[in-house]
Amino acid sequence: MPLLAFLALLFLFRILSSLDLDPDLQEDLPFFLMVGAFILFRALSSQTEKKRRGPVPAPVPTPETKAETIKRELGFKIPTLRNAPKDVQVQAQAEDQITDDELDALRRDSYERHLAEKQAREEKLEQERLQREHQNRETQTARRETSRFSPDALRNAVIWSEIMAPPKALRRR
Repeated sequence: MPLLAFLALLFLFRILSSLDLDPDLQEDLPFFLMVGAFILFRALSSQTEKKRRGPVPAPVPTPETKAETIKRELGFKIPTLRNAPKDVQVQAQAEDQITDDELDALRRDSYERHLAEKQAREEKLEQERLQREHQNRETQTARRETSRFSPDALRNAVIWSEIMAPPKALRRR
């Protein structure tokens, strides 16, 4: 099959070389044909390669426990934790011994904290709103004041017109 593809490419190359084409294209044509041949070869060989491959063997699990693999992999001994609870059940029983009054007190404290946080957020939002309104009022009054004619405003206008205008030497041209 690859031999047949190679012969077809040679035949195609013979036909294309007999045509009157651009010299730059004729110069680069063998490279393009080689790239095309390689792509065609990889496409054809990948299809046949899939057929030859068999199933990948799965790894065989060993009957080791998780603790044995951890000890074997670490290479050092893990020290015991100080002041750690002896048993999870002992800790769970201690948590179950909380009385209903204590639970009510905890709920009340949590609710009060929640209300205090909510009030603080609302106050902050209100302060920001008031600050924005005050700032808007200031900008509006500043706009009104700047739109009025005053000696200072006229003097500044003349100065800025001289700065922004073209140089006096170029004004007559």
